[in-house]
Amino acid sequence: MQKKFKNLCYRCGKERIVTRVWKEKIGNSVIENTETSCPDKECQKAINQDLLRQKNKRIQMEERKIEALKNRKLAIHKKQTGGEK
Repeated sequence: MQKKFKNLCYRCGKERIVTRVWKEKIGNSVIENTETSCPDKECQKAINQDLLRQKNKRIQMEERKIEALKNRKLAIHKKQTGGEK
């Protein structure tokens, strides 16, 4: 039977291979997860580094957002109470 689609590596264009399959039970459902990777080990290392960099960037953005919300709340509180005492 022929595959319906190809899962290509976005970096090098080679067809990705299945490295791990596992099942998770969430509530009453069973979810089957599939992890794929590029067959070129150097390419996959570069992809992993890129994904880690993106993840760290998202975490930093979330931390800045939380800090800005805290500062905004503090500024509003100071304004309502008439400043620092």
